[in-house]
Amino acid sequence: MKHKIFYYLIFGIFLTACDIDPLPIQDQTTEDLWSHSTYGEGILANAYANLNGSYPVNMDYYTDNAVPNQPGTNALALGTWGVENSPIGNWETNYNMIKYLNLYIENGEDLIYSVSDKERDSILKSNRMGEAYFLRAWYQADLLKTYGGQAEGENEFLGFPIVTTVLKQGDDLDLPRDTYEACALQIAADCDVAISLLPMTYSNGTDPYTGLNNRGRASALAAHALKARVFLNAASPAYSNSTQAQWERAATAAFEAIEAAGGLADLEPFNNFNDANSFDNIWIQPTFNGNGLESLYYPPTLYGSGTCNPSQNLVDIFPTADGYPLEASSIYDEANPYNNRDERFYRFIFYNGDNYNGSIIKSYVGGDDAPGGLTQQGTRTGYYMKKLLSRNVRLNPNDATSDIKFYVYLGKTELYLNFAEAANEAYGPTGSDLGYSASDVMARIRLRAGIDSDLATAGIQDQYLLDQANAGTDAFRELIKNDRRIELCFEGFRFWDIRRWEESLNHVVEGVRINRDLVNGDTYDYVTVESHTYQDYMKYAPLPFSQTLIMTNLKQNAGW
Repeated sequence: MKHKIFYYLIFGIFLTACDIDPLPIQDQTTEDLWSHSTYGEGILANAYANLNGSYPVNMDYYTDNAVPNQPGTNALALGTWGVENSPIGNWETNYNMIKYLNLYIENGEDLIYSVSDKERDSILKSNRMGEAYFLRAWYQADLLKTYGGQAEGENEFLGFPIVTTVLKQGDDLDLPRDTYEACALQIAADCDVAISLLPMTYSNGTDPYTGLNNRGRASALAAHALKARVFLNAASPAYSNSTQAQWERAATAAFEAIEAAGGLADLEPFNNFNDANSFDNIWIQPTFNGNGLESLYYPPTLYGSGTCNPSQNLVDIFPTADGYPLEASSIYDEANPYNNRDERFYRFIFYNGDNYNGSIIKSYVGGDDAPGGLTQQGTRTGYYMKKLLSRNVRLNPNDATSDIKFYVYLGKTELYLNFAEAANEAYGPTGSDLGYSASDVMARIRLRAGIDSDLATAGIQDQYLLDQANAGTDAFRELIKNDRRIELCFEGFRFWDIRRWEESLNHVVEGVRINRDLVNGDTYDYVTVESHTYQDYMKYAPLPFSQTLIMTNLKQNAGW
C-alpha cells in the first residue's frame, strides 16, 4: 500500500499545516499512515486537484453554438470522431479518484486533526469526511453524464459499474454496468451523507472552518445542487422513461437546493464574472489572478486570439429587449440586427460595431477583426465570445492587466433552470405545488436579462413569458430550453442537453458576412460555416472500452 499512495501523502504534507514530523514512509505501517490527518488530506487534495479547472468552452464546438476559429480542428466537422477516438470522457481519471476517495472513506473516520483542540478536531473530521462523500458523488456523476444511457439494441438504461469499496486482489471484478437509476440513487445517497456532515455554505467571514477562504471546498449546498442536477438528468428521455414521479423528484431536489440557498431571489448581475464572494456561485474553484481567458477569446482588436466564434444559430436565439423571439418581435430590425436585443446578447457576444472599453469591434469584410485583418484567421462566423471575460482586463502590451478568475462548478443560474425544467414537466408552467412555479423562476432569470424589467419589478411577468405559460407545458418547455441555451452557453452544457433531450446532434452551423456600406447601410449575408454529422453509435451509451477492458482497468487498480 505504501508505494501506491506515496505521492498523495507528500501532496498532503505541502497542502496542510502540521506540527508533527512524520516518519519516513518506508518506516510506517498502513495504520501509521492513517494516524494523522496529513496523509488523508493528501488524498482529498488530489481529488480536488483533478477536478476540471477551466470552462469546457470547446464542448460548444460539438454543437450549433460555436466553432473554433481555426478550421480543420473540429473532429465532428472532419468526420473523425469515432468510438476509439472520442475527444470527451475521463473514465480512468474518474475511477482513480473514486478509488482513492473510497480509501479515505474506509480509513479516514479516525484521523486526528488536533490533539489539543477538540472542537477543531471534531469539525474537521466531519467536514473532510463530508467532502470525501461529495467528491465521490461528483466523480460518479461525471461518469454517469458521459457514459450513461440506453445501450444499442437494449431496452435498459445503463450507467457505470458502481464501486464504493476498495477493490482487492481476489475480489470478484467481473462487475456489470449498473442501471442508470441505481447510479443516480448512489450519487444522491453520497450527496445526502455530505449534506449531513458539511456546513451549508462558507459565508461566515474569516472563520477558519466556515469562512470565505473555504469557498473552494465542497459544501452542503453544493451537494444539494449536484443532487438536483443528477435527478434532472435521470428524468430526461435519453436516460429514463421520464415518468411523473421522476420529474417530481427532480423538481423537489432543485426546490430543496433553492430553499437551502435562502429561497427564490433575484439573480445578481453578470458584471465581470469575477465576484468570488457572490453566492450565486454555489461552488467555485479557488481564485487566482490572470488574463488567460481574455488572451484566448478576446478579438484581435483587443490583442486576443479570438479562438471561439459563436454561431449565427446562437445569436439568433437571443430575444429582443421585450423578450420576444426575433421573428415575433415588433422592435426587431433586420437591417440593424444588433439593436434592441436583450442584455445577455451584449454581455455574451462580441459583434460588429460593439464598443468595448473604447475599442470598436470590426468584423465586417475587410475589418480588423475579419479574416485577413489584424490576423489572417479572424472570425469564421462574424462573432467572438465575450461571456466569462472581464472588462477589467487589458492585453495591450504597454498596459496589460489581469483580474480575479475562477471556474464555477455549480451555480444558482443552472439550479434555477433545473427547477424550471423539472417543475414544468411535473406541474405545468404555473403549478405552485412546491411553493413557486416554473414560470416564477423563469421570470427571475429573464429579469436579470433586462426583459420588461420595469414590469417584472412591479411583480408583472414579461408578456412573452406569460403567453408561453398560458400556452401550456409544451410551449413553455421550448422557452426554458431556449433560455437555458443562452444562459449556459460556453459552459459545456449544450452538448449534454441535446443528448439528454434526444434531439438531433447533426447541425449546420451558420455565420454572417457583413458588407460595409456607409451610404446605403451594411448588408448581411448568412452563410454555412461548418456541418456536424454524428455517427449512429453516439445516440447510445458510449462505453469507453469493451466490457473486458473495463474489467482489466478495474483489476489494474485493485490491490494495495
